[in-house]
Amino acid sequence: MMKRLLSLGAAALAALLGGCGDGPSTVPGGYRSPATWSSFFAATSSGPLLLVVHGNPFALPAPELRAKVARAMEGAIPARPFTLTPAAESAPLPHIRVVVALGAPASLNAADLCVGKAVVAGAKAEGGRIEVLAAFCDGSALLSSVRGWV
Repeated sequence: MMKRLLSLGAAALAALLGGCGDGPSTVPGGYRSPATWSSFFAATSSGPLLLVVHGNPFALPAPELRAKVARAMEGAIPARPFTLTPAAESAPLPHIRVVVALGAPASLNAADLCVGKAVVAGAKAEGGRIEVLAAFCDGSALLSSVRGWV
């Protein structure tokens, strides 16, 4: 299941910035700001991009889960090497961030993630499907989003 999460992480970030079968599935959100790429480049040009992760269906220590999600997403865009950090003080532009909700209910809107309204189900990764919602945010503004499952 963790391997599927990692492949979803890469697909999610690629879909967030760019645009199925038995494995993870992603569907880009219906809205994508024209400022998505320029915001991404600005936020990653002089340091890491902030990553916020809500939910922990894998029952891992939170720092370990954040590190695994970050590693998976960092390799998603080979043409633009970048790193992610869970520490706002380490991000040069912390208002530009990726917010990931693991165990996201269908009713959760991506824009809600940008304003801090992340409500996740108590999903456990015991062979079941984990719903994931990711948003690329600039402050409270949604730049793009992707929804999927592992």
